[in-house]
Amino acid sequence: MSKRLTRLRRWRASEGLTLEEVADLSGISVAMLSRAERGQREFSPRAKVQLARSLGCRIADLFDVDRVEEPAA
Repeated sequence: MSKRLTRLRRWRASEGLTLEEVADLSGISVAMLSRAERGQREFSPRAKVQLARSLGCRIADLFDVDRVEEPAA
């Protein structure tokens, strides 16, 4: 049985960062980041923005985002 990796986990692995390093950069605890990577914790929209900014990436790099359809003009 394979586990689905979250975007956050894939991004961290691609950057070669440990949970501890991401925690230091973001100010979010290792435990909370670990739960988020396992899909057991969901960050608020504001926390997602703050995390992405602190890591220097896009929110979509770390989390699944819903596409918003703009109304036709």
